[in-house]
Amino acid sequence: MRHLLLSLSLVGAVACWSGAAHAANPMSDKEASPTLGERLTKDTVSGTLMKMEGEYYWIKDNDGKETRIHVDKSSKIDKVVVGDHVKAYVTDRGHTTTLQRAD
Repeated sequence: MRHLLLSLSLVGAVACWSGAAHAANPMSDKEASPTLGERLTKDTVSGTLMKMEGEYYWIKDNDGKETRIHVDKSSKIDKVVVGDHVKAYVTDRGHTTTLQRAD
């Protein structure tokens, strides 16, 4: 019985630790998704991710227009690389609340 309790405690601690580590990583494999409020109130920018430089990303839309967006720790971001087709939910000041890969 004692070994069973020790084993269950160890499994619980490892599960808790790995969940916390995953949540702390903003670039984890978990997909970013906008809230309903973002979908209703934010502008979107869709196109090809052209450049990532610090807190600024550039997206080129289908008409060839490039838009610079701002991201920071508060932004929910999918794992993206230059060349990916993306969709950004952006405030009127150019700050991205959610950046996700688009299919």
